[in-house]
Amino acid sequence: MPMMESLACSFCRHIFILENSADRRQQFLKMADTISMLRWVWTGKRWENANAVQVYTSRWLSILGILLVIIPTVIASLAVYLFPPEPDVPLAWFPKFWAISTFFGHLFVLLSITRDYTEFPIKAYWRSIRNSLWLNNS
Repeated sequence: MPMMESLACSFCRHIFILENSADRRQQFLKMADTISMLRWVWTGKRWENANAVQVYTSRWLSILGILLVIIPTVIASLAVYLFPPEPDVPLAWFPKFWAISTFFGHLFVLLSITRDYTEFPIKAYWRSIRNSLWLNNS
């Protein structure tokens, strides 16, 4: 088993592993308790993203995610616009409701995938904001 150091963040509640490169010139910080390979390298002054490919891939994933929300919404909205229901029909409201539901449903899927991929610590940020407001009011 290789020797490594592990640390825990009290803010985001993640475990990090500190690794040295093969030539011992660089140190890497890797998030250990997540599926994604989040790594940072120490430059001597600060930690920087060690995965340039990850940044490039995340741009394409962002574009695909936006298209996942927009394209089905546009299709449903065009169907409502091109084939409007008769106003006297009892369920005349349903096609508009369906177009709006398509947008929010796909947005929910995109946000949940994003949250699982990045493991954004929403609870930790809310706790930090609440604590800072509590300390400022005291």
